[in-house]
Amino acid sequence: MKLEFLEAEYSVCQLPSESALPTWADGFLSISRTDDELTIISPSTHVPEDAKAQRDFRCFRIASQLDFDVIGVIASISAIMAKEKIPILSISTYNTDYFLIPRKHRERAHRSLTKSGYRFVE
Repeated sequence: MKLEFLEAEYSVCQLPSESALPTWADGFLSISRTDDELTIISPSTHVPEDAKAQRDFRCFRIASQLDFDVIGVIASISAIMAKEKIPILSISTYNTDYFLIPRKHRERAHRSLTKSGYRFVE
């Protein structure tokens, strides 16, 4: 299975649940609203300095469209990252899966996934 790192660095931001989508939220986004919070994942360059955010994430994705009946993709990648003690945040879209990891673990994640049989699109 081929993977691809996205170019940008990302932040995971938290706002009050009743907040409107901020104007700075642009580019690759993941938006989740619960009764407790509004979470926005966005390129770090778009996030204001005073925003409540965890910053410095890198993002990689499955470099192809996944059918809904494909089983175990997130579990497989999660197990590899867990073995390496690399925390992940996974996001599923209609087409594929995305994984955020702390920037400091990017090279180690790349090596571990490659060693496990994944290939990166460069």
